[in-house]
Amino acid sequence: MVDKARLIACAMPHANAWIRALPIHQNKFSSLQWSISMKRWLGIPFFNQDALCPACQIQVMDIFGHHACVCPVKGDRIKRHNIIRDILFDFCSSAAWAPVKEKAFLFAGSAERPADIFIPNYSCGKSLVLDNAVTCPLQHKYVVNAAQSAGFACNDYADEIKSKSFESRVQEEGFLYLPAVFESFGGFSRDLPDFFLKLTKSISTRFDEPQFIVCKALYEKLSCALMKSIASSISSRFPDFFIS
Repeated sequence: MVDKARLIACAMPHANAWIRALPIHQNKFSSLQWSISMKRWLGIPFFNQDALCPACQIQVMDIFGHHACVCPVKGDRIKRHNIIRDILFDFCSSAAWAPVKEKAFLFAGSAERPADIFIPNYSCGKSLVLDNAVTCPLQHKYVVNAAQSAGFACNDYADEIKSKSFESRVQEEGFLYLPAVFESFGGFSRDLPDFFLKLTKSISTRFDEPQFIVCKALYEKLSCALMKSIASSISSRFPDFFIS
């Protein structure tokens, strides 16, 4: 079941962009990051048996290291979220969309910040609230359905967690809402391709660059950042194992 879910997740569009990317600048992997990422991709275990996660001391670190993707301690999930947000923000800036990062006071009287990126006048005079997240399709709550349907985890998270929490409230404020949810193997939620198409077209037009080149750069940066972040999360929990 887990292997089938992993294979389906790996086969999602652009999930393998990190493998094709040239190892330069932000897309460059360390030897350790590459080794860990490739083992995850191929379903090769890191350990001989499951063990208690040394970070949270509560949940089990499975032999494939998948727990590291969702472990709530050490701030790895927040760092991963912010890395993805910053890449999207930089591309929106390149498109001259005047994005605002972590816009405050979106809801009157509330400190909530669903707008990881706020894009003014995005479509038909309405601004866009882009709310990004990362989830893992191999979690117990997702794995059965993820083994049957590509993108189940990211789409379910987008619908049941993000949209249910914020979409109607954002719309009441007169804005558009887009949950941008990525899976830990690189796939992303169903509504993102249209956004990426508009984004890369704007950059292509502004810099007179072929759109496929801009698309390639976007997918590779997102994919590489995601895989490197997860690899670092795994290695940081068992440093002695990977050093040896």
